[in-house]
Amino acid sequence: MSLEVVVVTPEGEAFSETADQVVLPGTEGYFGVLEEHEKFLSPLKPGAMEIHLTDGRVEWAAISDGFAEVTAKQVVVLVDECFKSHEINVDEAHHTRAEAEQELADLLTSIETQEHRERLENTIVRLSTQIDVGSRLR
Repeated sequence: MSLEVVVVTPEGEAFSETADQVVLPGTEGYFGVLEEHEKFLSPLKPGAMEIHLTDGRVEWAAISDGFAEVTAKQVVVLVDECFKSHEINVDEAHHTRAEAEQELADLLTSIETQEHRERLENTIVRLSTQIDVGSRLR
């Protein structure tokens, strides 16, 4: 038993493989999908995607927020970003996250900086996910 897992970003298809199971970061918590799952559409938050391939390997990817469309034989993940664990430079992500955290700490709480603050907080979440995924065993 298997299902097709496809991840699509604005740049094109980032991942397409046959898997036994996929675990995704839904807005209400992580959820797993197996073949013959009930059809549904779910919003996703930035997080780690765990893909159990049919050959027994587990592939990890850091994804941004987006949506997952689930059918009995396929999971299509639509996100702005997808970084497979082997594509992530963990040291660079640590450095960039530290810079964003420092810039966030330096911001005043004025109304003009609220949008900038939200962008930095989103950046920190995305980079933390990349660090998590990039640090996993490959």
